[in-house]
Amino acid sequence: MSENPSAMRGTRPVSAKLLADLFFSFARISLFTVGGGPAMIPLVIDMATARRDWISKEEMMDCLTISQSLPGGIIINMAAYIGRRLCGTIGMLVAAFGVVIPTAALAVVVGLLLGSLGDNVYAFGAVHGAKAAAVGLVLATFIKLGASVFKSRILWAVAALAMAAIVVFHISAIWVILAGGVLGAILALKRRKES
Repeated sequence: MSENPSAMRGTRPVSAKLLADLFFSFARISLFTVGGGPAMIPLVIDMATARRDWISKEEMMDCLTISQSLPGGIIINMAAYIGRRLCGTIGMLVAAFGVVIPTAALAVVVGLLLGSLGDNVYAFGAVHGAKAAAVGLVLATFIKLGASVFKSRILWAVAALAMAAIVVFHISAIWVILAGGVLGAILALKRRKES
C-alpha cells in the first residue's frame, strides 16, 4: 500500500535538515527532562505546536489520544506520530530514535552513578523536587491545551469525568479512552440528526 506523502506531511518537503531537526528536537527533550514520559508531554506539545509549528493543537489532541491508546511509551508514540506526519516512515523512525537513543545512554550513565551516590540525601531530594515541578508543568499544559481544543462544556465534562474515573475509581485509561470515543461518536451522531 503506497503512502500519500503530501497527506502525511502537509506541504513540507522531506529534507536532511528537517530530519535532523526532528531527531535533535526529540533528543533534547528526552535528554533534559526529569520525570519521564508525563513530564515530557508539555515540552513535546510546545515544541511541535508553538515553536516548530509542525502540527496544530487539534492534531496534537489526536496525537495524544492515539499515543496513550497504543502500547509502549507515550513519548515514543508521540514522536513516531509527529515524525510520520511530517516525513512519512523515515520521519517516524528518526523521531522515535531521537527519544530512545539519549534516554538509553543516560540510563546507563545514571545506573553507573547511582551506585556511587548511595543514600545521598541531596541527590534524592533534587529528584523529588524536580518530579513535583514536572507535575505542575503537565497540569498547566493540559489546561492551556484544553482551553484551545475543547469547544463546549460537554467536552470539558467528558474530560472531568475521565479524570475522575482514573483518579478516584482507578479505571484503566484504556477503558476511559474507549468510553470517551463511544460518547464522542454518540454526540456527533446526535448533532448530525439535529442539523
